[in-house]
Amino acid sequence: MKHLFARSALLATLALNIGFTPLMAHAEDAVPTDEQLATNVKNALDADPELKALDLHVASKKQEVTIDGKMTDDQQMFKAGVIAEKVPGVKFVINNMNM
Repeated sequence: MKHLFARSALLATLALNIGFTPLMAHAEDAVPTDEQLATNVKNALDADPELKALDLHVASKKQEVTIDGKMTDDQQMFKAGVIAEKVPGVKFVINNMNM
């Protein structure tokens, strides 16, 4: 009986150590809602002082993000697109910024 308990404890320990946690969904792996995604992209854009000053509008539909707003030079448009593409969950960026 002693060996049976020790074996059960060992199996339980192994299951936890090599375990089954990869089968569980993690919060960071979850696909964000369109509202969350738009907010995350807006926050990423606003982290850049130059882009924050432009007060860009961000929307998302089916993980496709649209950026609208005025720019003062083409580099701002490029920078906004690069930043938005790096946000987890973004599949495609539609950049409608204009002068």
